[in-house]
Amino acid sequence: MIIRNKHKEIEEVERMDEERFWEISTGTVTFFLTALALIVGVITFLSFYDGMKVKNQEEIATYISKMNQFLTSSNQYSDSVEIALKNGTALEFTKDDDQEFRTLVARATQLSVPTKWEEHREAAVELISARYMLFYQYQQNFRFGEKDMDEKFAELDSLEKVEKEVLLTSFDASGITYRETEEGKITFSIKTY
Repeated sequence: MIIRNKHKEIEEVERMDEERFWEISTGTVTFFLTALALIVGVITFLSFYDGMKVKNQEEIATYISKMNQFLTSSNQYSDSVEIALKNGTALEFTKDDDQEFRTLVARATQLSVPTKWEEHREAAVELISARYMLFYQYQQNFRFGEKDMDEKFAELDSLEKVEKEVLLTSFDASGITYRETEEGKITFSIKTY
């Protein structure tokens, strides 16, 4: 009988050890649930943050695209005037050309600007306005002497350099990587979904 009782006791001890092995304390459950909630919270925050960053970069890309269209259009007018002045040829601009250029200046001024890009818009609008003044003066038959032309073209070159410097500074401030080619063209990349 002693052997049976010992055998029975050993079985009971083994069963109790097995039951204890599968027992989970409430403290352990609470710890794991808290850790899981924390992990889900961090992942949710990171997803939200990444989404906001992507949205901001898309706004910047849209702004740059629109402003680049305005700058390119205004440059076409001022380049035409510059070539005509340097060659001594006459160009005929219509009232529609004047109205289109004025609208261009107004649209550039009213363009919605992303955070950290206000300074760029100011530099770009200043450049577009200076190009318009050259266009307007030419259209009004303003007499440009050689000195006047040199000053106007130097001013435009200076404003173009300022606009480009502010553009690069704005890229840096926004954390957007860019690359400048040997020809002076700037390419950048943004994250999208």
